[in-house]
Amino acid sequence: MKLSEHFDSSEFACKCGCGGMNNGAGVNHRLVQVVETMRQLCGCPLELSCAYRCPDHNTEVGGVWNSQHVYGEAADVQTPPGYTPLELFKIAEKAGADGIGIYEWGVHVDVRGYAARW
Repeated sequence: MKLSEHFDSSEFACKCGCGGMNNGAGVNHRLVQVVETMRQLCGCPLELSCAYRCPDHNTEVGGVWNSQHVYGEAADVQTPPGYTPLELFKIAEKAGADGIGIYEWGVHVDVRGYAARW
């Protein structure tokens, strides 16, 4: 199901295939807006390495018990070619993400309702 101009619900679905959160269609719409805005600011496709995680899958991948992924409020965005993780971090800030974590592979973004940076 199309959630925005550039993103489909399957991109937000749990990677374990459980079908939870309506196969990704039930994620927080504000998260979709943040990722879509990031895509528009970058001007190139963005790959989500994960978004929603069911509790079992979250445990399997070593996620914290209260991960924003479990609530359908987070996505991990891979750094696209031609960008650095720091540049993607700054784009996430401009896009209105609440929580942003920078990693060598890209950024975690979420819509937790208050600012958090790491």
